[in-house]
Amino acid sequence: MQLRDYQFFRNLSDEEFATIERAAHPINASTGTILYYQGDVTDGILFLKRGVVKVYLQPESLSDNEVTLYHIHPGEQCLVNTVSTIGEKQTLASAVVIESAEGWMIPRQTMRWLIDHSPEYRDYKITLCSHRLSDLVRLISSLKFEQLDQRILNWLYVQGLDIIRITHEKLASFLGVSREAVSRNLKKLEQSGTLKLTRGAIILN
Repeated sequence: MQLRDYQFFRNLSDEEFATIERAAHPINASTGTILYYQGDVTDGILFLKRGVVKVYLQPESLSDNEVTLYHIHPGEQCLVNTVSTIGEKQTLASAVVIESAEGWMIPRQTMRWLIDHSPEYRDYKITLCSHRLSDLVRLISSLKFEQLDQRILNWLYVQGLDIIRITHEKLASFLGVSREAVSRNLKKLEQSGTLKLTRGAIILN
């Protein structure tokens, strides 16, 4: 994916897009790289060319588990990063690279210029806020009301695959629970015939 492939850049004139290109700083980040910590103030917005970034709430103590809010893929934007950058506010969550990432970082002043010059970008941000808010409401509902086995199934089905290659530890991290709890519930789901467990993968029946 290239920078101009982002939908809100397509209607910019060549001269306007050149302003974006001149300001964009290329970035490369390996798996495990922390892009920002909860409480940081970001000074640019990430545009992914490839890779995946996880946005999560850090645990308050070592006995707690982190809670994954959402993932960022190429073509998408991070609401936490956007609010912090544009508003010069502390981030409400942290972000870590979970699949080696390549892309661009566009600084605050350029993004504010884009807001002033691109109705498409303003519309996109409204849509982004709506979608991410819906995601967070669903997450809060699942944390409060759903049993863990149902949360696990929901997460697995959302992946859209028959075979999901993931460890119990990583799945636990995504769901913000202990690995032991995930393993126990996966075993229960396997015994019910809902799925099959293999080494490093989960097969949906």
